Amino acid sequence: MGDLLERVSGPRRLEVTAVVVFVVVFALLVEYGRPGLGISQGFYLAIVLIALAGGPVSGAGAGIVATALCVLATFAHGHNPDADLEPLGIRLASFTVAGALVGYFAQLGRQMLAESLHLLEELLHLARRDAATGVFTTEGFASRVAQETQQSWPFAVLVGETEAASEAALRDVLRELAGALDPRSVVARLGDSRIAVMTPATTPVRAREIADELESAVPGACFGWALHPQDGDEALSLVGAASERLPGRRRSDVVVSLRSTA
Repeated sequence: MGDLLERVSGPRRLEVTAVVVFVVVFALLVEYGRPGLGISQGFYLAIVLIALAGGPVSGAGAGIVATALCVLATFAHGHNPDADLEPLGIRLASFTVAGALVGYFAQLGRQMLAESLHLLEELLHLARRDAATGVFTTEGFASRVAQETQQSWPFAVLVGETEAASEAALRDVLRELAGALDPRSVVARLGDSRIAVMTPATTPVRAREIADELESAVPGACFGWALHPQDGDEALSLVGAASERLPGRRRSDVVVSLRSTA
């Protein structure tokens, strides 16, 4: 999300473009500046670009720079700036006010966008968490597995059936699991009493050991395991492979919720 905000604002590109506009308009003023042509109005584009990039102070500063360039162009034409004080004063006021206002609203817009993106991140986080237990939902688990598979690192996915008969009992089971798992592990709820775990493992032997450790930590639970990349390269195939190693359970019972999100 932060990358999106950076792409939207793009301050460096705006500033470079503004400098180019300042140079071009000043050159035109020096070469063709005559009353009635309105060439100096081109400075507004540079002022707006600076204001968008840096906010109200930068916008007002750009207005002062534009006024100074108008004075220099007057000198270049051999005119006495003292005779044009009133027009220059009007330019200074209009340039700086325009820059400050555009900068203010641009800054306000960026703040609102940042707040909206932060809220969106929070909503996405909540949508991927089970409300009763706080662990990942099937969608959230699939997303995390997809992230890990992109790294091409070996890991195990374990699918477990527990005897938890209530939400409170399942929360107790998850607390027991947390004590037996690697801190880098990801836990998800696949159904009423079904859970899935993604945890670091490099060999089938280690994956089986983790399944045994979890069964010892949670009395009455049984776990099947699968190893990435040998058994699959996405959540559905890995959960399917793990459920096939789940003693006495039907594969379709375990993976049906994941299949609906594939």
